[in-house]
Amino acid sequence: MRVVVVGMAYAVVTLPVDTFPVEYRAVRDVPISASVGGSGFTAARTLAALGDEVYLAAPLGEDAEGVAVDVAAYRYGVNSAMCPRSLPRSPRAVVLECDGQRQISRDLGEAPTAHVDLDLGALATSELVIVDGVLPTAALISSAQATGVPVAAALGTVREPPLLEQQPYLAAELLVMSHDGRDEEHLVRTWRRRSAARLVVVTLGERGAVGMVPHSEEVIHVPARHLGGGLRPAGVGATYAATLAHYVFARGCDARGAMEYAATAAAWTIAHPGEPDGLREDVLEAAAARPDEAAQAS
Repeated sequence: MRVVVVGMAYAVVTLPVDTFPVEYRAVRDVPISASVGGSGFTAARTLAALGDEVYLAAPLGEDAEGVAVDVAAYRYGVNSAMCPRSLPRSPRAVVLECDGQRQISRDLGEAPTAHVDLDLGALATSELVIVDGVLPTAALISSAQATGVPVAAALGTVREPPLLEQQPYLAAELLVMSHDGRDEEHLVRTWRRRSAARLVVVTLGERGAVGMVPHSEEVIHVPARHLGGGLRPAGVGATYAATLAHYVFARGCDARGAMEYAATAAAWTIAHPGEPDGLREDVLEAAAARPDEAAQAS
């Protein structure tokens, strides 16, 4: 499946610290790591690992951080040629880690207001467009609809029925959002009733996820999987959404089956935080067939 992912990507510097709050020391000798994160990049990387042909369209600048995104995209088999280089500086983040706690400081600059425009040729040759809930994508969704390309939207945390600025997402064929409240059934029913989506999913963290399809009042509940210990890495929600989209659009799974694969992908990522490109289809499907706490990569 040929997918265009429109979303955030940024360079990340991770710094271990001894305590929170961080104590002042003039000089600290610690291992500092560099990586790339962001919901768009994580979704693109996940889809590439699952075997899709993936193009990333994330707003960047012409600077070292933009080059870091290009290098990481190449490393994971993602084509970053569609990323516009119109920003004065690329987004970036610094992560402080201590005993399982993580503090993320982001400097997104002008990226959240940047419009990503794809030409009709890029859209017409795509089989799916995935957008996140950060960038303004109303025009892009309309263009994809006009060319007959389905759209999947990963909206992040949503606490209410669709707001005015969220109306464009109602045209998407797949809607994925997270929810930290308790009335998730009302939320999923409201979005299902107002949208044209073939599947609406609300993720609930340790409580799993709920979903609804058209022409049915059933609320599908799929519990979370537990495939091993480990800290919950940033981007698990994007991994879930990308896996769900892959199994809905590339593999034609029904709602429950796709949600089960997505739950397995999130759990596998938590259990294998240092192996983001190891989430291949064969690994995921083997993990999905095994009991919790016993699944391991092939």
